[in-house]
Amino acid sequence: MAALTIMKSAATFPAAAVLALALSLNVAAQEKPQAPVIPVDPVELNGFGSDEPIARADEPTRGVLKVSPDDLQHMTAAHWEQYDCTKFTAKRWGKYEVRLTYTLRHANLGSQFRFGEKSLKKNLTATSLPKTMVYGEVYIEKPGTYPFVLYIAATGAESGLKIEHISFVPAPEGPTLEPAADGSLVLEAKSATTWSETMRYEPKAEKNCLGFWSNPDDFAEWSFDVAKPGRYKVAVVHGCASGNEGSQVAVKHDGQELKFTTQDTGGFQKWKEVSVGEIEIKKAGPQRLVIDPVNKVKTAVLDVHKVLLTPAG
Repeated sequence: MAALTIMKSAATFPAAAVLALALSLNVAAQEKPQAPVIPVDPVELNGFGSDEPIARADEPTRGVLKVSPDDLQHMTAAHWEQYDCTKFTAKRWGKYEVRLTYTLRHANLGSQFRFGEKSLKKNLTATSLPKTMVYGEVYIEKPGTYPFVLYIAATGAESGLKIEHISFVPAPEGPTLEPAADGSLVLEAKSATTWSETMRYEPKAEKNCLGFWSNPDDFAEWSFDVAKPGRYKVAVVHGCASGNEGSQVAVKHDGQELKFTTQDTGGFQKWKEVSVGEIEIKKAGPQRLVIDPVNKVKTAVLDVHKVLLTPAG
């Protein structure tokens, strides 16, 4: 086709121009395309285009319950594989997010996690590196040992699924926190994530608080958004029974730390608002605030009903 084009063009273009075009086409035909650059190490594309939540790099581990493959009994049926666990033990009640960390050779594999009456379904995608899939949330009503089952759809061949672990991660029990029109926020106890082994949210109407705070290593964390940066006054509404007062507690946000000492309020569910100072929220968007005991002087540190953030300006 190139030769035909040159012959037709020769009648209308100077000979020198036709010769230059012919030479350029000849050179281009002889050039080889560059070989693709192949990385030495494989690039893992897990999660590309996925709606799975992005893993938090600094996520705490306290209170996270992990089940290893050694705690699972594997069975194969005609239409599914199943992994039974009868050794899962929770020290406290509360809401947990269920996560499966795995590798898988097949491109797509249906799965179902059953905990009591709760059934959570997910499609597992192929991955050569450990990947974490979030199934959803379950509620544990009281401390104890509970069974659960993970079902995997049969493929007619070995699925290539390798379970790294199944995790139960503490999750908040209340709604997403929203600021009021004036920018103030009420961080209610039920909206806290309880990174804890004994401390937990107590849902009874007369309590509605974070209680059982007998281990000072337990801490609570609130996630919320603010529309405008600025300075905020911080107050903690807490209760402490007579004889238990005097423990130090830290309020932490973005590298800032305020401390206060618990007071005798007349009972763990007798609330008193204590002003603890001011924090600076440096930019709009997602924020985290933590209440973390420094020590415990007697039986328990305190109960927390809520935290109040009020614009200082």
